[in-house]
Amino acid sequence: MLLAGSLAITVLSFILGYPLFFLLLFIPFLFYRRRGTKRCPVCGWEAKGSEQFCPFDGSPLGDEPGE
Repeated sequence: MLLAGSLAITVLSFILGYPLFFLLLFIPFLFYRRRGTKRCPVCGWEAKGSEQFCPFDGSPLGDEPGE
């Protein structure tokens, strides 16, 4: 599946005249997934890891609003 998709993108880009190095610039974005952030309700500190409590004031972290 991945090989077929890669070959299809390569053939399509060749037909459209895009250089290969231009497509290689987008490889890091293919595997980028936005992780949920947690925010301290007291001080506003943001955590993207597995932290459960704020390291500054010890408050439990809540989920980022809007995500």
